[in-house]
Amino acid sequence: MLRTRDLEAVIHRLRLVSRLLLTLSAFLACGVLCAQQSSKESSVPPHAPNTKSPSLKICLRLLDDSAFSGLVNLRVASAQGSDVAGKATDSEGETIFSDLAPGSYSVEANAPGFVSVKQLLEIKPGHGLETMFLVMRPDSSADAPSAPPFAPANENAAFPVPPGVDEVIPAVSPGVSCDLPVVLHGVGERMAQLISNLEKFSATEHVTHFSVDKAGVLRARETRSFEYIVLVSQDAFRGFQLDEYRNGNTNPAQFPAGIATTGLPIMASIFHPLMVSDFKYSCEGLGQWNGHPSWQVRFEQRPDRPNRIRAYNIAGNYYPVALKGRAWIDAGTYQVLRLETDLVQPVKEMELTHERLSIEYGEVQFHSHDLQLWLPKSAELYWERHNHRYYRRHDFSDFKIFAVDTDQKYQRPKESYSFTNTSDRDIRGVLIVNPISSSKLSPVSITFIVPAGGSVFKTIGTGKDVSIPGELVGSAKYVYKGNADSVKVDAYLATESTLEVVPDPSP
Repeated sequence: MLRTRDLEAVIHRLRLVSRLLLTLSAFLACGVLCAQQSSKESSVPPHAPNTKSPSLKICLRLLDDSAFSGLVNLRVASAQGSDVAGKATDSEGETIFSDLAPGSYSVEANAPGFVSVKQLLEIKPGHGLETMFLVMRPDSSADAPSAPPFAPANENAAFPVPPGVDEVIPAVSPGVSCDLPVVLHGVGERMAQLISNLEKFSATEHVTHFSVDKAGVLRARETRSFEYIVLVSQDAFRGFQLDEYRNGNTNPAQFPAGIATTGLPIMASIFHPLMVSDFKYSCEGLGQWNGHPSWQVRFEQRPDRPNRIRAYNIAGNYYPVALKGRAWIDAGTYQVLRLETDLVQPVKEMELTHERLSIEYGEVQFHSHDLQLWLPKSAELYWERHNHRYYRRHDFSDFKIFAVDTDQKYQRPKESYSFTNTSDRDIRGVLIVNPISSSKLSPVSITFIVPAGGSVFKTIGTGKDVSIPGELVGSAKYVYKGNADSVKVDAYLATESTLEVVPDPSP
């Protein structure tokens, strides 16, 4: 995915999913809006609008002029009271009503959590396509109280343990029904778009960390600031992968208490089509977050599915963690505004008795790429393990998205192998690394994808991709599905070793 050597240091693969990536439509409006129309819509002819007859295009917008793509009942009726069938276009929030007879019409849009909009319109003979913009305004009178945030981080201040997600359930607006399949489809579309668009970005990350003593008081404040770089890639075999680098490396020792917090940018991927089958969902109703009408959705890890979203890596031991939680999903855009997680149950194997995570999301505008993405703006984490308690806060700012050719340079990972795909398609391969003959270590085999035109690094060392100390590496072999010279491979080792590259051009 990367196209320049200047970003060599920012690729470290973290496997997240293993199922086939589904290609989803980037347009949500049709599926939502069409479902809300009268049953008469089934009679809409499949042909294109008659440009000689008057037509009406209705564009639903939010206060910031972005498209409204939420659940809506859009009704156009003639002066005689007859409903007119409409058809959603390929643009979000737009519906077209074709072949209208001249006369007066009423236009009405009703959406949960928003003020109803009603306009009168006169269609005159000879007019072609007329466009009407309707602004959907949040209904402040229907606001439900927001969930309580974590306590402010002040050293030597009392810190109340955050309640579990099932201990305090925020109120929702009475009498508002929630169509869970439609909500999950909408937010799933947003997650698919995010993974598709979010190739690589950087941000400034500020971490504030405290120990929490037995009396529940914050102690021993520590702060860290990182140049935070994230790369998200996708392939046809494992869905998507996340790479995170802080100040050019992945060493957890740079975090306070030596405990790294990773994976925050895609925690909301629990709603991604690849992940959604791992959880049970229920819609609690229409709540609100920061003035946004929001669908309040509870989720919980299914016991018959693998725990793929969160895990602890302690001294080389891997502990998957089952999560439950709640999300606030914008009723007008299906963007995730807030996400809270809690443990389904304590993890006895690692003495993890409590973990509470809260992530606030906000819109990030990348002006250089005319791109808007919803990313974490802050995250708060409280956990108890082995009779130790910690509170940590992450704040993200100064987001930048990388161009294909960037002038920023980063040092490549030390002790690593690099793989650069010179072809126009993704290439799958396996790297087999053998230790020296005098070592008692076992060979390491890694299967991965090198994206078209991109590069991948596999780091070497204890606890890294190739968990063999660099000085004990004896030889390596890389076999890939592709023509000769499709992948350029280099090794950056402190000691001598051999590297064999074997292309396999067979289909």
